[in-house]
Amino acid sequence: MSAPGQQPAEFRPAGTLDVSQALAEYRGPWDRRLAAHLLRRAGFGGSQAEIAAVADAGMQASVARLMHPQPDALPAAPDGDISYGPGPVVDPQQRRTAIIRTQLWWLNRCLHTPNPLQERMVYFWSNHFTSGINQKGITPQMMVDQYTLFRRFALGDYAQLTHEISRDPAMLHYLDGIANRAQHPNENYARELMELFTMGVGNYSEEDVRQAARAFTGNTVDRSTGMYAYNPRWHDDGVKTFLGQTGPFTGDAVVDIIMQQPATARFMARKFLRAFVYDDPEPELIDALAATFRASGYNTGRAMGVLLRSNVFYSERAYRALVKSPLEVAIGAMKMLGANEVGARTLGALAVMGQIPMQPPNVAGWPGGSLWLNTGTYLARLTYLRQLVMFKPAAQSNLATMAMNANMPSGMDPQIYTSPATHLGSPEMWVAGAVQNDPVSVGERIVDTVVQGDATAQQTSDILHYLSTDGVGNRVALSGENFEEKVRGGVSLAMALPAYQLA
Repeated sequence: MSAPGQQPAEFRPAGTLDVSQALAEYRGPWDRRLAAHLLRRAGFGGSQAEIAAVADAGMQASVARLMHPQPDALPAAPDGDISYGPGPVVDPQQRRTAIIRTQLWWLNRCLHTPNPLQERMVYFWSNHFTSGINQKGITPQMMVDQYTLFRRFALGDYAQLTHEISRDPAMLHYLDGIANRAQHPNENYARELMELFTMGVGNYSEEDVRQAARAFTGNTVDRSTGMYAYNPRWHDDGVKTFLGQTGPFTGDAVVDIIMQQPATARFMARKFLRAFVYDDPEPELIDALAATFRASGYNTGRAMGVLLRSNVFYSERAYRALVKSPLEVAIGAMKMLGANEVGARTLGALAVMGQIPMQPPNVAGWPGGSLWLNTGTYLARLTYLRQLVMFKPAAQSNLATMAMNANMPSGMDPQIYTSPATHLGSPEMWVAGAVQNDPVSVGERIVDTVVQGDATAQQTSDILHYLSTDGVGNRVALSGENFEEKVRGGVSLAMALPAYQLA
C-alpha cells in the first residue's frame, strides 16, 4: 500500500485491500501530512510544533513514544469541590457547578496531555463501556474515578479492564447492577456486557443473559462512600450454565468465559478498526487484527501498536476517512490555535454539535461516523470554529456582567466561564514562516496549517482572494491595520473546508 497521494481533493479513493500486507509495518514516505494524520487519529490533533516534531522523529519513534505514556503533572481530579453536599436534597446550582468542573477537567486533560494516545483511549473506552454523568445517581466523583480507571488500562489488559468495569460504581449505577440481587436478578448489565462490551449480538442466548445476571448478583455501591461493595447475602451462589460451561459462577468467571470466545477478539478488532482506521473494515482485516489481539492475551497496546504502524493505517483508503467528533473538532482547533484552557462556552457548543462530554446518548454510545453531521450540527461546528478564531477576551470590567447574564455557577472563574477557550496564540503565530504582507504566502501558510494542504485549487484561491481584497472586491495589501482581522478570517475560512471535518 502506498502513502496518501498528492492530489488534495482525493481524501478517500477506492482501492483493493491486500490483506497479506495490510497490517505489515508501513515503510513508505513520511512527511508532515502523515505526521498530522497520526496525531489526529492517535490523539486530538496537534499544534504546528507537535506536528513538526513527529514529522522529524519518523513513524517508528513517534508511535513508540505514543505507546509508552509517561507520568504527567496534570490534575488527577477537578479543581474545587465536585461533591453534591450532605443530605438527600441536592442543591441544583451545586450539582451544575460540580458537573461543569468535572467536564472541563477532562476536556483540559485532552488539550494538555503529554500522552495523547492514552487520553484518546480514555475517550474510546468511555464510548465503549458507557456511563453518564448525573444519570441514575452517578456523581461527578464516580466519573472521575471511572475515567482514571480507563486511563490506567488505556493500553493495557482489556480482559482485566472488563473485570474492573463490572465493579465500577458508575457502571453499577448506570446499568442497574446495584439492583441485581439473587431474589430479583436484573439482566441489564449482563445483556450489555455481551451485546455491546464483548461479543456482539448473535453469540449468546437469552438463557446466557439470565445465567450471567445471576453470577453478577451481590455487587453494589456503598451509599456512604460511593465506592464498590460486595454483599454476599445478595449473591446467588447456585450452579449456572453459561456459554456451555457449568459451575457456581461469579461475575469474574463469566468474564473469563467470555474471553475464551473467538467472537470477543473479533468484536473488539472491528471496534478498533472503525475508531482508528475507517468505518467499514473488511472482514479479512477484522480477522487479521482479531488474531493479533487474541494471541496477545487481549493486550490493547499490542493491537494498537500493530495498527498505528500498519500499511492500512497510512493508506489512501484510511486518510481523512473518518468524520471528526465534536470533541475532536473543538480540542483539535484549540491545539492548533494555541489555547491555554478550555472555556465553559465550549461545553454549550459541544452540546449543540451533538456531544455532551461524559454523557453519551445511551448505552450504545455515540454512533459516530457520518451521523455526526447534519445541516444543524454542521452549521454549529462552523459557528463554533468561527467564534473560537474570532474571539477576543473581554475586558475584565465586562466579565462580571457577562457571567451574571450567563447564570454562572458560584465559585467559577468568569474568564473561563464566558470564553470558548482562553489565551489563544496570536495570528502571527498561526502563520509563522509566511511573508506577512504577502496574501499568497499567508494564504498558503493558512491552508498548510489548518488542513496540511488538503484543499482544492479553488478552495485555496477563495482564501487568497479573501486575504487580498476588501469587502467589495478591491485589492488591498496585508498590513498592520488589517493583518489580524484578515488572518483570523482566513483561518476561519480554512476551518470551514470539508477536509477539516475529517480525521
